[in-house]
Order: sequence, then C-alpha cells, then structure tokens
Amino acid sequence: MLITISEAAEILGLKSRGSIYRKINSNELKTVPGSDGPMIERDGLEQRWSSITRKRSDSPKPRSEVKPAAAPASSPPPPTRPDELPDYNESRARSEYEKANLLELERKTKEGQLLRREDVEAAWAGAVNVTRSKLLGVPSAAKQRIPHLELEEVEVLTVLIREALEELATGEVKA
Repeated sequence: MLITISEAAEILGLKSRGSIYRKINSNELKTVPGSDGPMIERDGLEQRWSSITRKRSDSPKPRSEVKPAAAPASSPPPPTRPDELPDYNESRARSEYEKANLLELERKTKEGQLLRREDVEAAWAGAVNVTRSKLLGVPSAAKQRIPHLELEEVEVLTVLIREALEELATGEVKA
C-alpha cells in the first residue's frame, strides 16, 4: 500500500516531513511517483526507517509503537548513589511541570485569587474573636433590653452560649 510523505511522517511520529525528504534526496528512502506527489510503500516503513536513521534517546516512537500512557505515578525516590541519576527527559519534564505550577501560583497571587496563609489565619482569628465577644455580650444586652429578666435567667443564657462556643472550639458540633 502506498502512502504520502505526510502520512509517513505521521506514522513515524515526526514533527515535519523534512527528515523524510532528506532521506529521499540522499537515495536512502525509495519513492514511487503518484498523483499527489511522491509515494512511499507503507509495508515495513518503520523497519526501513530505523535502519537508515540513528536512534536518539529523545526521539519520539512511531505512532504504531506508542502505548497509551498510564496514569502518572508518584515521583520516584531520589537516587541513593550518584551513578543512579534519573533519565534526563524525565527530570526535565518534572522541572518544567514544577516551573509551570510556580508561574500559575504567582499569576493567581498577582490577580488577587490567592492570599498568604498568615494573612488568612490572622483575618480568621480576628473574625472568630469578634464573634466570640459579641456572643458573650448577648446576656448582658438582653438584661438591659428586658429589665424583668432575673439574674438566674441571664446566667442560663451565659452558660448556653459558653457551651455552644466550647462545642465549636472542640469541633464536636451536633447538628
């Protein structure tokens, strides 16, 4: 079966057709004239290509050999000895991934979508303290607005509010 040079480049996993044209011009790869330009025999293309090209460690595999990628596993443990360095392409990919994450965080921070943890904790602590103070002030405000309340009733309100605050503080909130 005859295929075009573009189809051959796609099958071999090449980014462009230039490598194929160079091999054709150097008479390392044979073509047949076709209606759409030079055509290449599809059968055995990968084997012929691997025999006329040198293998690079970072070159893509032909599409017919590419297996679906598994879900990314957790990062491999760091090498224990200097002679166990990770693969260059793997290290580079991890580095680029981390750089992209840092840039994304920086962009979101500048856009105001992310806040510093210390600022959020301080604001939250302030909000909790204001809420606590307001709630603990309810019994005395109730006594001022409802003068016929007895001191025992005001004390009951105080106890109920303190119990509720204790439950919230310990995380034992009952629905």
